[in-house]
Amino acid sequence: MTHEEHHRVLVKRLASSIAPVRRLWPISARLALWLAVEAAVLTWVVAHTRNDFVPKLAWPSYVLEVVSFALAAAFSAHIALRSAIPGRSVLSTEAGFIISLVLAGTAAFILAWPIDTSGSLSEFVRVGMRCARDTCLLASLPWLALWWAVRRGAPLQGGISGAWVGAGALFFAFAMMRIACPIDEPLHLITWHLLPALAAIALSALAGRAWLGFNLRLLRRHRAA
Repeated sequence: MTHEEHHRVLVKRLASSIAPVRRLWPISARLALWLAVEAAVLTWVVAHTRNDFVPKLAWPSYVLEVVSFALAAAFSAHIALRSAIPGRSVLSTEAGFIISLVLAGTAAFILAWPIDTSGSLSEFVRVGMRCARDTCLLASLPWLALWWAVRRGAPLQGGISGAWVGAGALFFAFAMMRIACPIDEPLHLITWHLLPALAAIALSALAGRAWLGFNLRLLRRHRAA
């Protein structure tokens, strides 16, 4: 079989697998719905937390920290939704802006409080494991919602889309954990809030590489047929 004949067969197979789908809503509409999910989770956190976070709103460093991570989450979700549109790439300036927001939020709590190493290791781990768990739990519903929204599109680079999906959900979870968790000590926040969030983002990227690359999987399947 010549190259041209093989190309025609491949195109015919791909075309036969295509089914009509509903037109996707604009990115702004889908982002608004996702932010509504985040708002619902945030409302639940505020209603159930025992942490008296309201006085902290008078601290510029605290507000900067929470707002920075929330904005990083919103911009990451926007990029994740846009990545499901073929031909819409992520600009380096956009990625740099999000990284700058995360660094600014991290610097805010590192500079605001001294690192305390006087506590026992067992207590540090016991309390920290609970915070790491809660960070992932708070991110789970927004992650699923954003994953579904991206999956309905046609992401060509599943790993990158998965990473932005994870960043959207986990950075917002970090911001909400600053409301839910009464601990402001930097070592606790880095070890049990930020690092689990970054690890979950990496896992989301791996999941995206395996399950979000719809077009690439379809092409491999037909090549193997």
